[in-house]
Amino acid sequence: MKTTLLAIALFAVVTDFTQATPPVLSLTQAALQKIDPEIKPDHYDIARADLDADGKEDVLALMNGKSGYCGSDGCTLFIMKGKEDGFASIGSVKVVSRPIYLRKNSSNGHRDLLVTVRGGGATPGLAALAFDGSSYPVSPGEPNAQKQPDDTVLFADDTAVFVATQELQGITFKVTSSGRTVTITPSGLEIENTPASVEVKGIVVRAETGDINADGSPEIYVYAAEPTGDMRGSLIAYGTNRKKSMTPIYLPPLEDDAKNAKGYRGHDEFAVVEGIIARRFPIFPEDASETEPTGRMRQLQYKLVAGEAGWILKLDKAIEF
Repeated sequence: MKTTLLAIALFAVVTDFTQATPPVLSLTQAALQKIDPEIKPDHYDIARADLDADGKEDVLALMNGKSGYCGSDGCTLFIMKGKEDGFASIGSVKVVSRPIYLRKNSSNGHRDLLVTVRGGGATPGLAALAFDGSSYPVSPGEPNAQKQPDDTVLFADDTAVFVATQELQGITFKVTSSGRTVTITPSGLEIENTPASVEVKGIVVRAETGDINADGSPEIYVYAAEPTGDMRGSLIAYGTNRKKSMTPIYLPPLEDDAKNAKGYRGHDEFAVVEGIIARRFPIFPEDASETEPTGRMRQLQYKLVAGEAGWILKLDKAIEF
């Protein structure tokens, strides 16, 4: 699949400190498990900084999609103060996104933080967090802050930025993606134009509109691909209901279709094609040790049908060539 991807920052940058090594990792895990025993080491990324200038490293743990602390509008950031024997919580901030910065100025003896807010209907932007003497705030508040030249990165944005505007049948969709969230903002709908935000797998590479069920009310299709390995594709889509509101379109997982998943190893593409959504991918041998595709392709063709709680892409035909 030919896609051009922007540079991706896949790690947390932590002021002047090196990346975390034990015992910081084990002490961080111990502190987080006191908060919630279900938190596992792969549920978060960490950054280190001396927030209160006491000579001891403090830790910030940003949860990821593997945890139960992320939603369409962001993830929870746990902030923990360094002690002689480990770390102790001094606040957790909900619904924040990357990038997150450490500010030069302080409040009540602790450095301020600057977090990204997006999704959940919120206006995207940056919000400043100040220590109140005992903890950091539980939510970021209004995103009315501006990044300053001396702000330093704690958690870098980890996917390329994508921005596109698509229009069909008098309805406009603005698609933005930065970090692990894609936001679709409609305009022109008669009743509700609330943005919708969902977690995306990989990097958004393209968006297009369609009216594949020919009901005079358009859909928006957003295509993403994992940037490494087999570049598995994924689809985020929304349909409009008689141009009044927008609801999700559900695509059944390919792994639930044993017949058509046979030989699938990613490298798939999606497209709106004459009243259907087409998903095309190369077929690989059943023998996992064989690394080259067979030279044949499979194309799955989906029609859009109404479901009980939204729209569904129902498989109509599978073609091999």
